[in-house]
Amino acid sequence: MASGGNTETTIADKKSEFQLGLEALKQRGSALLVVGSVPTELYARASKQMLGAPDESRRRLLVLNSTTSVENRLDPSIERSTECTRTIRYTTLARGTAAATPQEPSLISDSCERHVTGEMGQLGAEITTDITEFDRLANGLDPAELRVAFDCLPTLLEEYDKEHVFRFLHVLTTHVRSRKGMVHVWSPGERDDVVNRTLEPLFDAVVELTVDGTEAKQRWHLNTVDVSSGWFVLEP
Repeated sequence: MASGGNTETTIADKKSEFQLGLEALKQRGSALLVVGSVPTELYARASKQMLGAPDESRRRLLVLNSTTSVENRLDPSIERSTECTRTIRYTTLARGTAAATPQEPSLISDSCERHVTGEMGQLGAEITTDITEFDRLANGLDPAELRVAFDCLPTLLEEYDKEHVFRFLHVLTTHVRSRKGMVHVWSPGERDDVVNRTLEPLFDAVVELTVDGTEAKQRWHLNTVDVSSGWFVLEP
């Protein structure tokens, strides 16, 4: 039978392994699949943290639907400029609907935020443009400097089959990793849902969200090193 001391050592080793794995993801770039049958407000809190604290030097790109409030996702003190923070609001062009001419992104309130309507490929092109421009403005992005929040997976799954969405996410996650950035993708539902099981191999880690009584909690699974964090409180 293992002694209590050995058990404590094992727990400490697991924590160390998790921290080292997390740091490795930040250094080389990573993609996180965020799951959980929870209110969107809880996901917004988690995403806000993943996008980085206000005092951190980050280039942030938010890919949202037409109704999500940016204010719930970014600290008020974060600089809102095309050099540092951009928002794409995406609406699908329903299949079978042909546009007479290519859609041009339209500005909403300022040059930091624009609306894009079109097919999935056009959305990918817009994201690629922003990431490329961030890299140019930074004269080469540092590890974890680029942070991307992608909320539009449910929208894409309503319009496209899983295989097409899988390929889209493969390109997106690969592109972000190539700039040593971090992208998190919101997929409502449990980790063992069919869609999430299909998509999980694309990601370096899965972040589970849940509500335990009155507490919001999260648990991280690092697929690259096969270690989990255990449940811990999601701070406000």
